[in-house]
Amino acid sequence: MSAHVAELLALAAAGALDPVEAARVDQHLRECASCAAEAAEWERLVGRLGRMPAPRPPGDLVARTVEAVERRLAERSDRVWNRVALGFSVAFAWTVAVVAWMVLHLVTGELALRLGRPVGPVAAWYAAYVIVGWLTAGAAAALLGRRRQEERRIA
Repeated sequence: MSAHVAELLALAAAGALDPVEAARVDQHLRECASCAAEAAEWERLVGRLGRMPAPRPPGDLVARTVEAVERRLAERSDRVWNRVALGFSVAFAWTVAVVAWMVLHLVTGELALRLGRPVGPVAAWYAAYVIVGWLTAGAAAALLGRRRQEERRIA
């Protein structure tokens, strides 16, 4: 018995050999009684394994798995949506701040020249305006994200 053919006997019994190897094993089994006996043992073992009952998952396992996968996909979608909303909020807040700065600079520059007064109070109002704008954008993003999560839970 060649060692190479002995390694192929289990695969031959399982029907996992390509036609060339299967022919070579069949040829060797006609010539070697000990390999033929070992091949018969492998075939009996494969037959017994085929009659064993297949394990069955609990009835609710599939439903729980599908639910967990759907929940994870929804969470991932929410994270992506929240990032987009936050990015939009930040871009909007910066745009509002820059535009407001330009308008304020134009207005305060003209007013300071005409009135001959310092523009300190106007700058304080501008700072308050920017802070309120940022807080409003952040609160809007948080509320929109929370609303989207609640809508996902309901659906």
